[in-house]
Amino acid sequence: MKLAFLFLLFSVASHARPLVLLSHFDSFGKAPFNNSTKVALALAEKVKNHPDFELKLCNLNTVFDKSFYQLEDCLNALPETPKLILGLGESNCNFKIEIMGRNLDKTKGADNEGNERNNTPIIPNGLKEIGFTYPLPQMYCSLPEGDRKEIEVSNNAGTFVCNNLAYQFADKYQDLTFGFIHVPANNCRGLDTKNVTALRNLESMIAAAVKVDTVFRLPTKKKELDLYRADKTNKCINEFYKRAKGADEKGFWSFLEIK
Repeated sequence: MKLAFLFLLFSVASHARPLVLLSHFDSFGKAPFNNSTKVALALAEKVKNHPDFELKLCNLNTVFDKSFYQLEDCLNALPETPKLILGLGESNCNFKIEIMGRNLDKTKGADNEGNERNNTPIIPNGLKEIGFTYPLPQMYCSLPEGDRKEIEVSNNAGTFVCNNLAYQFADKYQDLTFGFIHVPANNCRGLDTKNVTALRNLESMIAAAVKVDTVFRLPTKKKELDLYRADKTNKCINEFYKRAKGADEKGFWSFLEIK
């Protein structure tokens, strides 16, 4: 009887699915909903019996700093450390996979509690930017070529609450596997069709991520990226790094410097 019980315990443990924590935001301002929540809820239903991972959701307020503490609370409430922590937010009408967070808050309007930030660092004397630790190249390459072409590989998580949350979490929990993805915004044309693609992408990417055992911080500088761009061993991984941009390469961030 004792041997049978021990075998049962071993069997259950060996078949336990990796835990994934997925955060999403409440509606911002007067928007009827936040699409990150719509996608997160739909994904949870879609993958509730997924053989490769178990998904737990974390609802966040669109408020500077508060969302970070809420994500910490969700993390601490879990029975074990998740294999992957993934933040979802909404930005433009693309499916945007983010490489890094920036140490900068800069708003054109207030968050949901009336807070505004005027070109200020999130963490004084902190790193200017920090690469995320989710295995994004492998996640990207889990998708078919057609879906990859539609994805925006981004070094710009914005200067609002999404970036504030992502930067703080990546800075404090450097040994955890964490990343951030923007899904299409709630007011995008053809949103239902875009969300079908987003759900398909997220399911495949999460399933790929939980199979990677090493924690690897994504590079944030052109010089670092060039090393990976020069490696032609894996065509798809090489494609990812060619599409990625460093913090010191020309683009959106050239005029958003902390003075």
